[in-house]
Amino acid sequence: MIKFLRGAAVVLLITLFGIGALFIRYCIFPFTKTQMKKYEMLQKSWKFYIRLLKSLKIINLKIEDEEKIKSIKNSIIVSTHPSFADIVILMSIIPHSTCFVAEKLARNPFFKGIVKLLFILDVQSIDEWLNNALEKLDAGLNVIIFPMGGRHKKEETPKIRRGAALIAQKSHKNIVMLNLETDFDFLQNNQPIYKAGEETVQYLLEYLGQIDTNSFLEKYPDEVTFKTEVTKQISTNLYKKQS
Repeated sequence: MIKFLRGAAVVLLITLFGIGALFIRYCIFPFTKTQMKKYEMLQKSWKFYIRLLKSLKIINLKIEDEEKIKSIKNSIIVSTHPSFADIVILMSIIPHSTCFVAEKLARNPFFKGIVKLLFILDVQSIDEWLNNALEKLDAGLNVIIFPMGGRHKKEETPKIRRGAALIAQKSHKNIVMLNLETDFDFLQNNQPIYKAGEETVQYLLEYLGQIDTNSFLEKYPDEVTFKTEVTKQISTNLYKKQS
């Protein structure tokens, strides 16, 4: 019975999330003057959404070094990616942030308005998504990347892609590393959203440090070596608990 009620609550909340996205895009954003204010409004709405998830005991969230995470500015943020809710959690905490999203979301009737306005499409053309990311950084935003691509299970150590290193190289922005983990696998790939388990999911968010991009550029001026070493550093930090 508990499993059914939790599943029903998750389905209801995700439906509410989609309706909320439509409301914000077409009823609030037209009266929001600047792009930064739009990101602030989105953050407030997602913070409210996370409070709903916590109040219904779907999730619980423990944040270590909370003030340090909240104060991240104009950086490339890389994080582990254990569940469907990760980007909502991160953007509800870190101000003025955007992220890469799957191109199919730009066709979703609920989310396409916000996606096209505030996010970076993960398109096939490297030049296109790189330029979009650089534009967001130039505007003063944080760019959040899940460098392993898709969601991963708790004990997996997925391969890290070089996209974050490439953006750092071109933008000269530092890379901030975060660990986001759950106490059990939750809303994984190919897992129906109504299968939310019988217990509250415990999330932990930790600050793992940052990579000084300019220092790495001085040490590794060669483009290929720079991307290799930065990617290796990201992998080591994100998955040091598994090693």
